[in-house]
Amino acid sequence: MSLTNPEGQSSKIYVQTGLVLLLGVALGGGIGFYLGRATTPAPVTAPATSPGPADEPGPAEPIAQRPEPAPPGTPSNGQIAEPSVPEGDLRRLDASISGSLYATLARELQGREADILSAQIGRLLVWWLDARRDVLKGDRVQVLYQPASGPGRLRILALHYRSTKLDQTFQAYYYKASDVPYGRYFDERGREIEQRLVDSPLDEYEQVTELMNLAGRRHRGVDFKTQVGTEIRTPYRAKVIRRNWKTRSNGNCLHLVYLKSGVTALFLHLDKVLPAARPRKILKAGTVVALSGNTGRSTAPHLHYELHDRKGRLLNPFDFHKTTRRQLKSEQLEAYQRYCKRLQRDLQGSSSAG
Repeated sequence: MSLTNPEGQSSKIYVQTGLVLLLGVALGGGIGFYLGRATTPAPVTAPATSPGPADEPGPAEPIAQRPEPAPPGTPSNGQIAEPSVPEGDLRRLDASISGSLYATLARELQGREADILSAQIGRLLVWWLDARRDVLKGDRVQVLYQPASGPGRLRILALHYRSTKLDQTFQAYYYKASDVPYGRYFDERGREIEQRLVDSPLDEYEQVTELMNLAGRRHRGVDFKTQVGTEIRTPYRAKVIRRNWKTRSNGNCLHLVYLKSGVTALFLHLDKVLPAARPRKILKAGTVVALSGNTGRSTAPHLHYELHDRKGRLLNPFDFHKTTRRQLKSEQLEAYQRYCKRLQRDLQGSSSAG
């Protein structure tokens, strides 16, 4: 029978206990290190927020606190911007009509100025009178104009035309508000010279450059000058008939029928027809169907808009659509009229051309 030394047994117990303690410390430290790395958050660079459900809208803005839309030309401080007379090479023409408008200008001006200026004056006169019948010998035309951006371009700033037949002086002034893409022409009372189509295929455009005339024998629709890529909408609920035919002359084009009236509409010289306008598809009013362009038999970016009735007869869009003219209001009108007086002084400053 063997005997165990009590002292040796005690030492063994101490050693075993020490090993257990060391193992426990090592194991606990390793677990603690791992857990510490697993649960330590990443550095925060912005205040934490509590996200709500996906796509949940925020609180609605009280209607009473929403600001009223500012009129054109109103800067961010809420005051009406005072328009200024454009600086640069101001040119004046004061002439008595003898023969046609173009022949009169050609006697006064050199180079292509007569071509360009007579075309621009004609685009304004057409809203007041018939240039073929109402422009008479002895009528007086006064123009203040200047070169504009682009080769061979001119911009009329002020026009006075005295009609002997109608016994009236017509006035037009170019005015561009700071928050609109295009300048427009207004009369001395702040009313826009051009008519606008209600439910137009274009939200904005620079100018009507040609109307339908002579029962469509010279021009079968209305041309709206606008930059390439301007969105075109169907004015009314419509069905797509066809797209992109006779592209050599029409360019990219679209043919719709307005379902309520049965009137068909052609949109020509487009940059592209959008996929939404597929043949036989029914479109809601206001659907964007194309982008304006300069394709086909076209010399400048514009939209050609042409209408036909159920029997195929041409319709004047300005007869088919309701029309309106914009009117400058209140403080904006006062600033505009002060601007007109400055243009009038420049217009009367000389009777010579250039």
